[in-house]
Amino acid sequence: MVAVCAFVDVVANPGLTTYASQQIAAHRESAFELVPGIVGLRLCGSLMALLVLMGIGWSERGHEAWVLFLIYGCGLFLMNLTGAEYLLNALEMFHVSSGLRIAQQMIYAAGIFLLIRGPKDIYWLPIAIFASSFITNIAGWFFLARRGLRFGLSFKMAQWKAILIPSLHYGASSFMSSVYHRAGHIIVRWLLGDYALGLYAAAVRLVDFIRNLVGVFLSVVSPRMARAVHSDAEFRRWAQAALIIVVVISVPLTVGLMATSSLIVPWILGQKYRAAVSLVKWISPYIITASAASLLSGTILYAMGKHREYLISTSTGAGAGLVLYCVLIPAFGLTGAAVAFVLGEVFVAVAAYWCLPGQLKGLWRNPMLGMAVVSALIMFGAIRIVNNYDSQPWIVISTGALVYMALCGWYFRRWMINRFRSA
Repeated sequence: MVAVCAFVDVVANPGLTTYASQQIAAHRESAFELVPGIVGLRLCGSLMALLVLMGIGWSERGHEAWVLFLIYGCGLFLMNLTGAEYLLNALEMFHVSSGLRIAQQMIYAAGIFLLIRGPKDIYWLPIAIFASSFITNIAGWFFLARRGLRFGLSFKMAQWKAILIPSLHYGASSFMSSVYHRAGHIIVRWLLGDYALGLYAAAVRLVDFIRNLVGVFLSVVSPRMARAVHSDAEFRRWAQAALIIVVVISVPLTVGLMATSSLIVPWILGQKYRAAVSLVKWISPYIITASAASLLSGTILYAMGKHREYLISTSTGAGAGLVLYCVLIPAFGLTGAAVAFVLGEVFVAVAAYWCLPGQLKGLWRNPMLGMAVVSALIMFGAIRIVNNYDSQPWIVISTGALVYMALCGWYFRRWMINRFRSA
């Protein structure tokens, strides 16, 4: 049910909100006229998705399945039509977006607690999900109205064409990314079996969760970079700052996870996943490669509105990833799957780098990047020493973090002093 609804959601929103977010972040009030057209397209797409779900539900045997498909279809229709979170984030109203997300979870939890008493109350589960989302979506539009952006519908074909061309590029890019990330699970299941799939899925989920710490920063900085796109100098400064922060965060996370995987995996996933320790070590570089791909493709190219280059980079990664999965998994098993998962993001990053304009290709020439690598290697040694005397994960992790931050702080202080003296 959930997988079908996720597929149908792509039909209802083929990159429309991604395009709208970029345009509004870059042009602010002058791009508000796009929103009625976006909402109109989402209305048509949501109706198509609803009809698809109703058709699937009608083919299912049993009244309960049909009712569930009906509830999910109507809920997805309302959510797609009234969704406002992408607009709040594009306008950098992150405090409002976060507050509404917390409120939605609280309303949902209250609905589950009050309405579900037994198996017969299963219908209330999707109702609670969609009702809580609908309430917070309406509240989101209230805050948007205070910024001058009001809910509306537009059915102008010329405007729709101008919206759909870049939106479909973004939608295809999202599809390529999903294909690349899910293909590994499918091929591992086919060739290596359920047990190997369980280990692989757990390791990927753990590493991806840690990598999302970098993703949160990029999602916050992306609207500001889009706003700065009209000034080459300002955009370069933002890109340089984003690169430094991504490296300073992703490199120690990768090195630290490789050094402490034997402690973290059984601590977080449980003792039954101890066999995934070596797999996590192989997948750990994904934190760096995926962060680089997200910065170059999902942040810089996206903020510049280069939807064709965005699609080229994600398609390159998806194609390379599929080839690597098919070659490395039969040859090296789970280790090959891990290497393919990491290298696919390398192809995304390389393709995105070659699509960058010339003034941005020198971003890597910064001494802070070398500082992060050296500090992370020293941190690795400190972790190994502490681990020989104490195996408590929080002690080992805290020691490594303190060593890394102390080294970075010392180097950054020297760097700033030298810059002021040279000035």
